Amino acid sequence: MRKIIIISIFILGMIIPGLNAKAVDVSNEQQLRAAIEQGGDITLTQNIEVTQPLVINKDVNISGSDYFSKSILMQGDNTLMTINSGNVTLAVDLYAGWNGGYDKYDNPTLTENQGKAIVVNNGNIKLSSSSLEAGNVGLEVNDGIVTGSLSISAGEKNNYSYSGGEALVANGGTVNLNYLQLHSGGTAITLNNNAKVYIISDMNIEEITIDSDEGNGIEVNDDASLTLKNVIIYSEQNSIYLNGGTTTLSGQIDISRFNTRPNGNSIYFNEGVNPKTKNDILVLKEDFKPSREDFDQLTPQKFSIYVNPEILELKIIDEAGMVTLNGNKLKMSFCDYTWSSSSQSENDENVIYSDLLGKSKDGLTKASKLYSCTPDREIESNELGKCTTVYINGVKQNEADASCTPVSDEENQETQNPQVVEVPSTSAYGSIIIAALGIICVIVSVFVTRKMVKQEK
Repeated sequence: MRKIIIISIFILGMIIPGLNAKAVDVSNEQQLRAAIEQGGDITLTQNIEVTQPLVINKDVNISGSDYFSKSILMQGDNTLMTINSGNVTLAVDLYAGWNGGYDKYDNPTLTENQGKAIVVNNGNIKLSSSSLEAGNVGLEVNDGIVTGSLSISAGEKNNYSYSGGEALVANGGTVNLNYLQLHSGGTAITLNNNAKVYIISDMNIEEITIDSDEGNGIEVNDDASLTLKNVIIYSEQNSIYLNGGTTTLSGQIDISRFNTRPNGNSIYFNEGVNPKTKNDILVLKEDFKPSREDFDQLTPQKFSIYVNPEILELKIIDEAGMVTLNGNKLKMSFCDYTWSSSSQSENDENVIYSDLLGKSKDGLTKASKLYSCTPDREIESNELGKCTTVYINGVKQNEADASCTPVSDEENQETQNPQVVEVPSTSAYGSIIIAALGIICVIVSVFVTRKMVKQEK
């Protein structure tokens, strides 16, 4: 009988957690908070406005109840959701900095520079077709791992443009996104510290667009690492601003300067090396193409490079064979993709399409044609500083001006091991005399003290 009771208790222990794992339907803030505290699967049956920030410390899966996405909204300059730990999956829309109103399409309207949608301090977070909108910051990652596909908008929307706000700020951790639509007023993506961000599409360049109406498209700082593949970047200032870290570009990267946004540059080198590792600041992979499949042309439009003249070292890995040093300017040679009238077999055509565009012929639009690469398009940077030394693929390309030659190894050795200064003999004698007088004073004080003690006794 005792064995039967023990077995029954064991079976109940296995069943009860399974019952608790059933998705919980929530329709208001109180129910949502209780469900997050409990953990597990949570289903929103309607949009919910919260008055206090949500904090997640355990495994949670939050989604909508039907094909139409559900939203969580919060007014004021607050962080709507903070994730500190756990395996978290989100398939809902978040609105932070909501001003309580709606636009003519019934979308919530935001206040410029107010509110953060999500702050990730740690954990494993998957964003599944989520939409994050905030007046200040859409997604801030300080540590942990963030993956998935989503759209992020930051700032206050005015018709089709935004003012203020940053879409993605990575201060640490790892971010890996394969479908992304970003739009903000300020810099769309900022990488700081040792953050690692991978924004990669293996299919269509249109799947990832990064847009800043007032600032840089992407800014890389410190020891951060950025990898881009098949991405379009629109920006009011610079498409990619390199202030440190290491940035790797592959596939089609459209960072050209359009007529509507003539300011800034495609790539702006404010630093020339990773400040921590002293390694290359930019890596161009073999399949890198600074272009976009756009009807009948794939050529860069107003592609430009600027190098801070104060840089002492500029290090680039160029697997694509595009970068050279021409006098005192950095030069990039592009392929001018032109129509090829030569007859090709179906297999050959697919190979050419794969080589040029990174995908098969069948995956192209009907407007696309068969192109051949003629490297006859070149652009040059500004004049480099006289003290700038350029390294391409680890090979030194030039010598800095003699007036700014770095300190030699011998001079460095002298600095690290300073010579002993010889003291004149007169100074040495003076030191000996002072030391002797000090000893005499000590001896006299000892005798006087002993005599005084005897007199007291």
